[in-house]
Amino acid sequence: MTAEEINQWLSTLTNIGVLIGVILLVFELDQNADLTRAEIHAMRAEAKAERQMSLANSGEISRIFNAAFEAGFPRDPNALGVLTAEDLFRARTFLSGLKEAVGNWHFQCQRRMLDEELCDSGYQAQVRNLVPLLHGMNIGVSDMRSSFVEDMRRIAKAEGLPVPKADGTW
Repeated sequence: MTAEEINQWLSTLTNIGVLIGVILLVFELDQNADLTRAEIHAMRAEAKAERQMSLANSGEISRIFNAAFEAGFPRDPNALGVLTAEDLFRARTFLSGLKEAVGNWHFQCQRRMLDEELCDSGYQAQVRNLVPLLHGMNIGVSDMRSSFVEDMRRIAKAEGLPVPKADGTW
């Protein structure tokens, strides 16, 4: 093999190495972009949930829900009549914040940022607990990601719970 042939082979191998490096760089940049999007989504959801929770967090949220539960809520939406308008506002705000938190959990599971077991059991348990409350207070999920609405519909149907319409309303 001549020196020129060896140089051609080395040049070809170098070009292949550069190409592999560029491909790996693009892959890494794509992963970083996904992570950045997920972080931004989590921060937005957390900030919104925190604002809503602070509105609802007057130290009386337990009293509000206990009164509603004792009156038969969520089985009987008319049981909310025991709440004052201010208490009803606090309860709705609290549940809206909780909805945001569970929606963020869904997003993180979807992006495989959380442990699969946590997503399978913990997330589904949160949805099972949340659906009757959202339904009872007529808090829709139309402002959430469509994949979250689909997931909520799937879990609610499997559990025999009220199922939101495809548009996220009840």
